[in-house]
Amino acid sequence: MVDGYGARIAVERGHLVIEQGSFGEGKTTPTRISRGRSTFSRLIVRSPAGMISLDALDWCNRMGTPIAILGSDSRLINCLVPDQSHDGPVKRAQAITAMTDDALRLGRWILTRKLQSQAGALGQDIRRLGFPSEREGEVRQAIGEIQSALDAVQFETTLDGLLMREGYAARCYWSVLTGLPLPWPTWAAHRVPNHWLSVNPRFSGGRNQVRDARDPFNAILNYCYTLLEVEARVACEVCGLDPDLGILHVDDRLRESFVYDLMEPARAVVDVLALEFVNRIGLRPYMFHELRDGIVRLDPDLAKELTQMLMTRMRKPIMAEATSFAAELRRIKVPYRLSRFTRDAGPRYRKGRIPPSRPGFCEYCKKPVPKPGLKFCNRDCYLRHSVEVRQPIKLAQARLAELRAQGLSPGHGGQAARKRGLKIALSNRRRASE
Repeated sequence: MVDGYGARIAVERGHLVIEQGSFGEGKTTPTRISRGRSTFSRLIVRSPAGMISLDALDWCNRMGTPIAILGSDSRLINCLVPDQSHDGPVKRAQAITAMTDDALRLGRWILTRKLQSQAGALGQDIRRLGFPSEREGEVRQAIGEIQSALDAVQFETTLDGLLMREGYAARCYWSVLTGLPLPWPTWAAHRVPNHWLSVNPRFSGGRNQVRDARDPFNAILNYCYTLLEVEARVACEVCGLDPDLGILHVDDRLRESFVYDLMEPARAVVDVLALEFVNRIGLRPYMFHELRDGIVRLDPDLAKELTQMLMTRMRKPIMAEATSFAAELRRIKVPYRLSRFTRDAGPRYRKGRIPPSRPGFCEYCKKPVPKPGLKFCNRDCYLRHSVEVRQPIKLAQARLAELRAQGLSPGHGGQAARKRGLKIALSNRRRASE
């Protein structure tokens, strides 16, 4: 995790040198990492100002280390993932699903796994984290509603229907989480705003952006979702999936839609991890910064601790989702317009050989042609077919009569007019030179 103003990432004598930025406390000691002792798997840069050299990018690429650049508002600016093995059939299947009936099946598959994850989080993990016993009936009711939405997903035949079920389940899920008390100490509870003391529902912030949270827990969730987005992009590259071709998230010119599709089943896992983290370390006022418009930002030390403790635990769930989705795509039969062999070819041509063409018949005299692939048996048949069967002169005359009936004559405009103009200009220049 690299943060602070003036951070620097470069290569010196074959070592990756990372200099953390300063926060008014002086420069920190640079970290030197050698190729043979590289133990980190992700490089997260959350520095408002700094530099990354081209040597450092090449160093991380050769070591297979993705680089994610984040903003202070928990927004993913860019993610540089080293090139992995490509899977053309999977990407081709992913590209055609939006135009076939497989889109609904895959959309149901994604939404089913998301609702199952939400129901599992409410039924097991949330209760394990000290959920108030007086709200047990509320939890059972929410799980029942999510299960009903899960059963109804199998009968939806449109994208709007799937999204409606998803939104209904999300309201039931967040109605349980909303109001959970957060572990603030007694001395801090009198110093922070009242809406900071418990979990608030998810909604857009003051600047009409979801990432502009107005309370600490949603700010933590925003940052955790960004870390999950980084892992989803890496998983897409590893499994050969295209991050742009979404299903539930429709195509957008400025968005990698499938990354957000892949994140949906793992969001409930991230919610549980965030609650575990908060209950383990507790919350303090110095961990957050409230801007003048009420938007809450994470302190760099808290962001670093979140990254180190939770990012490795997100890797396995999101990779499992990407692997399962790639397996679903491989079941799709992709129709190819061109084939390497015909269906009636013998078994000796099934291993990639091109079967020989069968000799046909002359299109004019109907006699067998001397070689496979020929349309006419000799030149005489070709000329006779061109004049007697095709009749190009009659076709040209009919086309000319049709154009003249429409008031268009090839001899007065278009290419003919340009040629005529060039000849007139050439003649004028020749006369002027004489």
